[in-house]
Amino acid sequence: MITDSFLSLRRAARAAERKGAAVITAQQQQRLAALVAHARGASPYFRRLYGTLPEGAVELGALPPVRKPELMARFDEWVTDPAVRLRDLAAFVADPTRLGEDYLGRYTVSTTSGSSGEPAVILHDLGALRVYNVLGYSRALGRFLSFDLFRRLVAGRLHSAAVFATGGHFLSNTMIARRLRTHPIRARYTRLLSALTPLPKLVAELNEFRPVLFSGYPSVLFLLAKEQEAGRLRLRPAFVSLGGETVGPGVKERIAAAFGCPVQDYYGSTEAVGLTFACSQGRLHVNSDWYILEPVNRAGQATPPGESSETVLLTNLANYVQPIIRYVLDDRVMLDTAPCPCGSPFQTIQVEGRTDDTLVFPGQGGEAVAIPPLAISTVVEETAGVRRVQLIQTAPQTLRVRLDLSEPRETVWPVVKERLGAFLRGHQAVGVILEEAAEPPALHPRSGKFRQVFSEVRR
Repeated sequence: MITDSFLSLRRAARAAERKGAAVITAQQQQRLAALVAHARGASPYFRRLYGTLPEGAVELGALPPVRKPELMARFDEWVTDPAVRLRDLAAFVADPTRLGEDYLGRYTVSTTSGSSGEPAVILHDLGALRVYNVLGYSRALGRFLSFDLFRRLVAGRLHSAAVFATGGHFLSNTMIARRLRTHPIRARYTRLLSALTPLPKLVAELNEFRPVLFSGYPSVLFLLAKEQEAGRLRLRPAFVSLGGETVGPGVKERIAAAFGCPVQDYYGSTEAVGLTFACSQGRLHVNSDWYILEPVNRAGQATPPGESSETVLLTNLANYVQPIIRYVLDDRVMLDTAPCPCGSPFQTIQVEGRTDDTLVFPGQGGEAVAIPPLAISTVVEETAGVRRVQLIQTAPQTLRVRLDLSEPRETVWPVVKERLGAFLRGHQAVGVILEEAAEPPALHPRSGKFRQVFSEVRR
């Protein structure tokens, strides 16, 4: 585990940015050697996987890539703490009253949504959390701090609202709930609002709370930006942060114009908290002193700058309880060819991540009702017995539901159908036909990627 204090980690982070690429590379290699040595010694899975490799420092390229399904199938061997067991964790995340509680008093626990095709349970130890906090405060938010921003934050009583999928131990839920457990006074000025909430009610909640710091999925904040333009939402935020989905063309600009404030983009995952930060030029920089990101082609070979990858290999140098070493993320990433004009020595990237669609159904008054993809998929994923789901709009009022189940279909499908129907009715979508698919979730036939929510309806 990383035992350095917050202040020493911040000094090291500042030194890396100030002294440039050579220091970043040295820190990266030193931390990689330490993580690999720890994984070989404490994780039965990695001890076996690296069994034929020479002792001592090992080149990154010599380490075999790993995939989420295989790691989850051997979870108890993957983790480095023998007190951590998947069966106990399953009971922990099934209990909503334990949201934000540290597992065994020393690990945060989050679950991935399964939008990449396979859900996972991810732990981070306390040392890793200190690293993520340093990266967030020193590099991400720190670049946007100004006297005007500080003044607006104080005037808005530091009210902060996040709009994400709730109802499970997702990363955003876990982190916010953990902060509130640690410092209950934060409940006065911090809100986690559900992306599953019907838009009119969500608008009313935001108008009442009036956050000056505002974050959420791009698909949800894009809909809220339209409400702001129409005058139904009346916010004056000082800063907006986007995360959890890929930002489509023009989305960030539309949100910034609607809310009249800086908008920060972010690329990361439950496995990689603090992976990137956005700079003043709007480009995404990889925190490569703590992460190694390898864009690769279909054959697993590195893709050169300027060329889009087929997938990407991730190494998290801070997480010692659940080593993430050359871990396959199913995102397309391209390294930029030129240094960033902002002057930061950290590599910049362009990301093609989740490509899910916002679904549009007819509403009660004939108006169109937009449904964010992560909101509707969460409704199904949080149903007992569902391992994976894929939702396909095949007609204006038809939604096809593909399921991968751990319990009998005749038991699970009626519950899924009822939950989906109630969710859509709550959003004022009328007459939607829910079709149970015989086939399980599958890769998209044209892109060859897994798309969890998409529409085949031309608009």
